[in-house]
Amino acid sequence: MRTPDPHARRSRARLAVVLPALLVAACGGSASGSSENDSQLAPTDVGVVDAVVHPAADVDPGSDAAVPDGGAPDAAAIPDAAPVPDAVLGPVQAVTEPTPLPVERWLVTTVGNDDPVLADVQSGSFRMPAVGRDFRGQTWTEVAPDENGGLGGFPPAVIYAATTIDVPAATTLIARADLGVAVYVGGAPQPGDVYGSGRMRVPVHLQAGSNVIVVRAVGGRGNPSVQFWTSPDELAFNLADVTSGDLPLGSTRSQFVGVPVLNLSETLATSVRAEVVEDDLFAATELRLPALPGGAVTKLAFELRPKGPIAGEAGTVHTVHLRVSSTDLQKRYEQTLDVPLVDETTTHRESFRSKIDGSAQYYGLVPPAGYAPAAAAPGAYGMVLTLHGAGVEGIGQAQAYSAKDWTFIAAATNRRPFGFDWEEWGRLDALEVLESAQQTFATDPTQVYLTGHSMGGHGTWQVGVHNPGRFAVLGPSAGWSSFYSYSGETRPTGPFGRARASSDTNEYLVNLTYRGVYVIHGSADDNVPVSEARNMLTALEPYTSDVQYHEEPGAGHWWDGDAAPGADCVDWPPLFDFMKAHRLDPFELDFIFKTPGPFITPHHSFITLRSAETADRDCEVRSSKRGDVVVLTLDNVRSYDLNGDALIAAGITDVDINGVPTPVTAGVMEMGPRTGKHPGVQGPMNEVYQRPFCYVYSERSPKYAQFAAYQLAYWAIIGNGQACALPLAAVTEGLRHDYNLVYLGARPEELNGVPDGLRWDDLHVYAGADTYFRAAVAYVFPDGARLSAVLSPPTGGEDLLYAIEPFSSRSGLPDYLIYNTRQGLAAGFFDPEWQSPLAAP
Repeated sequence: MRTPDPHARRSRARLAVVLPALLVAACGGSASGSSENDSQLAPTDVGVVDAVVHPAADVDPGSDAAVPDGGAPDAAAIPDAAPVPDAVLGPVQAVTEPTPLPVERWLVTTVGNDDPVLADVQSGSFRMPAVGRDFRGQTWTEVAPDENGGLGGFPPAVIYAATTIDVPAATTLIARADLGVAVYVGGAPQPGDVYGSGRMRVPVHLQAGSNVIVVRAVGGRGNPSVQFWTSPDELAFNLADVTSGDLPLGSTRSQFVGVPVLNLSETLATSVRAEVVEDDLFAATELRLPALPGGAVTKLAFELRPKGPIAGEAGTVHTVHLRVSSTDLQKRYEQTLDVPLVDETTTHRESFRSKIDGSAQYYGLVPPAGYAPAAAAPGAYGMVLTLHGAGVEGIGQAQAYSAKDWTFIAAATNRRPFGFDWEEWGRLDALEVLESAQQTFATDPTQVYLTGHSMGGHGTWQVGVHNPGRFAVLGPSAGWSSFYSYSGETRPTGPFGRARASSDTNEYLVNLTYRGVYVIHGSADDNVPVSEARNMLTALEPYTSDVQYHEEPGAGHWWDGDAAPGADCVDWPPLFDFMKAHRLDPFELDFIFKTPGPFITPHHSFITLRSAETADRDCEVRSSKRGDVVVLTLDNVRSYDLNGDALIAAGITDVDINGVPTPVTAGVMEMGPRTGKHPGVQGPMNEVYQRPFCYVYSERSPKYAQFAAYQLAYWAIIGNGQACALPLAAVTEGLRHDYNLVYLGARPEELNGVPDGLRWDDLHVYAGADTYFRAAVAYVFPDGARLSAVLSPPTGGEDLLYAIEPFSSRSGLPDYLIYNTRQGLAAGFFDPEWQSPLAAP
């Protein structure tokens, strides 16, 4: 059945929310701690959430239904806390259905660029206003919400809505804030859902008596709405936001389910177990999380492990029983969930457990035409990875394609329909999906291709240029090159520019020198201008002539016709013919490989980069075969490994490395120092969140635990992710071994890694010869075999933590940063041996 043309087209520029970040916006910086360079670092409005124009508002080409999101293989690599015996746990109880708590009225105001309300809201000093003009000059209007909590339409602006709720005893509500930036009670925030999906829930803690609740929201995008529920339970399951694979009939492979679990108690729940109760189809399983603080939410993963081939009838559901427990909770809570049974040969969802954070993720899968799982030989089919546009679900993207007789098509999720623009965690999700799909279905490693539409067209350029060893062909449709070409953003410079270097797609087009590219665009596209495609064709000319271009006359952003059974703008037959005609050599000997650093892409063909000489510029590898010798030219490469077995298999006896001949030996050829930075323990700051991570908070101030709870919820909402948090005193060697730790409010004497020349106390940061008063410090450091980070503000300045919002496609931060309420003060990178430029000479 032909996929319909997009339903209601949204405006070209979708409104997103970039949470407070001097550092996201910073456009310059010094790599030293010298205060004379302060002016080079951008000023900040710490704690302020700015509404900004963000590219590519797409619609789901396949389905209007909201569908869960998806992730990666090899669950054995993911840490789990120690098992807990049933004997020390409470009785099992079914989760109680939450009870709505109606709100009869809100007082609402809108603010301009100069926001006089936020400081009081953040500090907890905000008081419920009266109708009319307040002392700030703000006019408050009474609004009676509709039955869904809707507050009405508003023009583009920041909106504040305030109400009071009286409770006889301390309690935690379940809150939904659609188009909300944050929900505040007493200065403590929880994130809202700026995309207004209707699916997100967060815990909001109330004290006994009267509580003022303030919601900060964005207008101009629909009807902001807020609802609350109460529950007598310690935990709540949010079934509105489930991530799940389908259950393919006849399959014996595990599927994974992700469910947001809210800790409604004030108790730190440790040794959390996420169990699947045994039934006729599934064995009993449990996955574990070290800790979930009171008032926090994360998306727990559950494993559905079949006892044998899944039996049943396609189109029906199987009810599974999920259970969550902790030694610190009074009861074990059980919830049922219906999971669809599907024909494995039809388009469906496959799930896996992400190695990034242990969460459950999924991808949409289009099996080959005529696919017979039992008869399929390894390597019989290719793999096409497709990336969706903004607002599109992975399964909807998959449904826009028709089955091919020679290849699977896997549609990654970007972690969420808007997600990360296929950068940062979006790029990692794409690679995890590719790895999972290739391993699960044993596809041909020489037939691997990448395509996508709109934001996914940008993702095709992004993921493709940084992973040229993965794909034989790139096929962007209606794609844009970079934020700089599409939205007119200014390129960051200095250490921030280096931390975000991967965003500048065109700088890495040299990686496509030996690749095929097929570009598709509509000539009348009013969402992503056709100039994006034409300019990229010109930019490719110095590197490859293996390029084809189809510009559909008069077509808009999403278009269809009679050429393909699916939607023509993505299912375009000449694109798939072009793919089928190309093959990839996973161990090619002639190539050019350029990367911002090993933290982006460490591996290509037979070489794996371990560390760069400096983080201030790109790494480049040029390889060419001359008889039985490979000539390697390396630039800004300090240490690396060569795959001797692959070279020997290709008939290579020697490698000439920057003019020095080196005999090839079997196994891994280790070149350069083995100490210092290496992949996974490299920096910059974002890398700490790219393996399972846990927040560790000081108990000097309750604001540290509040910030941890906020970040867990934000990662669950924006990144569809799982994380943990617990107090500093509860850290064990086992936790340090298994998790990247992010220390909140820790002092130097409490840490295993403090760079030379850097110290801080309650009021000061000392960096080399410079002293910064009432400043915060943030940095990453090697912690055993893992990477950890520190975020430490001055006493009384804990709100500075909210200036750093890492979970964004444009939040790249360098290895270290010192900042205050007005500006960044110093930023830069540690050297390859983790030595600090802040240290005195």
